Amino acid sequence: MRYLKYFVALLFAFFFAFALVIDRSAGVTYSLMVLTGMATAALGLRPEGWSFPSFLRKYWMVSLSMALPLVAVLINQLVTGHYASRAYDAQSRLALFLFMFWLMLFLPLEYLKQLQWPIVLGAMLTLIKMYVLSDGGNDRYGTDFIPIIICAHMGLLLGVFGMLSLGWTHSDSRLVTVIKLAGLCAGLYMAYLSGSRGVWMTIPVYAAISSMALKHIRRSYKLAALGVFVVIVAASLTFGHSIKERMIAAQVDLQQYSAGSDKDTSLGTRLQLWNGSWVLFKEHPLVGVGIDRYQTALEELADRKIITTQAATFPHSHNEMLFMMVRLGSMGALALLAIYLVPLWMFARQCRHADREIRSSAAMGLSLVAGFMVLGLVDVVFLWWECYPFYGIGIAYCLTCILKRQQQLQANA
Repeated sequence: MRYLKYFVALLFAFFFAFALVIDRSAGVTYSLMVLTGMATAALGLRPEGWSFPSFLRKYWMVSLSMALPLVAVLINQLVTGHYASRAYDAQSRLALFLFMFWLMLFLPLEYLKQLQWPIVLGAMLTLIKMYVLSDGGNDRYGTDFIPIIICAHMGLLLGVFGMLSLGWTHSDSRLVTVIKLAGLCAGLYMAYLSGSRGVWMTIPVYAAISSMALKHIRRSYKLAALGVFVVIVAASLTFGHSIKERMIAAQVDLQQYSAGSDKDTSLGTRLQLWNGSWVLFKEHPLVGVGIDRYQTALEELADRKIITTQAATFPHSHNEMLFMMVRLGSMGALALLAIYLVPLWMFARQCRHADREIRSSAAMGLSLVAGFMVLGLVDVVFLWWECYPFYGIGIAYCLTCILKRQQQLQANA
């Protein structure tokens, strides 16, 4: 029992540092977390007096919300009669969230805080990987084991987490501040390298959440950070060919789509997929077409001239909600709303807490959920394996930090 916390801390540190850098590391680490969590629950081990039933009573809502996508798949297969075991694979990762969450309770608060350093390291290592694969930003590569857009999104979140963890620091160490700002800059540069308008959309959201959470920081520091942010954005717009090209391309795509001259542009294809997805949802409103029948449904839309043949080759709807609605119907939509809104509500309640450590932890969780929601407007994040453990571990980490700090405050009262 004494050594368990070291093993658990090592698992989470390894995940934050290397999940986006080393292929399959996220899956192996997450599986070890879940299995260890199951074993501790079965053996009756108790972290700081908690029993597994008492843990479930306190966090039943978030645990249930994470299991709802799996329930939606089961209902779909029962209604449609189309059974495929592989359809359960992705959704089961979130359904096992409660065992990983339970395992994190074995970490003392000081151990949880020390994970800020693997988080910052993860942002920097991910930037190095992206910089090498993109040939210094000259080649917008597609994927290694995770697409560049998704990698940049989660790398940026690591940088934001590192910056928000400044709220845990009670000293005015300039070195600590510089290191964490370097992690944030690494995240912002990844967003630039990705060339993704969706990832760029998340940056103002993170800025708004951060300004609310870090209200204890001196006004001069905030103004300096705002000035640096404005300079970076202005420089990117002035000298960054990637941003200018993407903005001009979006304008041209809309003009061509409206005129009907070319619907198979980047933005035009998205508009087709959104329209086609809505058509499919209206035709299959309850349980959708099925988790593994999306491509067939698109081909049928192409035969009906609702979308082009080229648009029918795309693997997803470029919108998280529409993709769930097409495949799993209203049940899928409710499940997605649950995994967004339940943790969002739990973190929002703590974002204006008087204690800055709790406020900072809540802001991390809020940034995680809001970031997934915003990028999900123009992409499908939960299509990729690494996103499931990243989201689940991020939620559990922030909730555990809040819980442990609350216990510490009560003990000191």
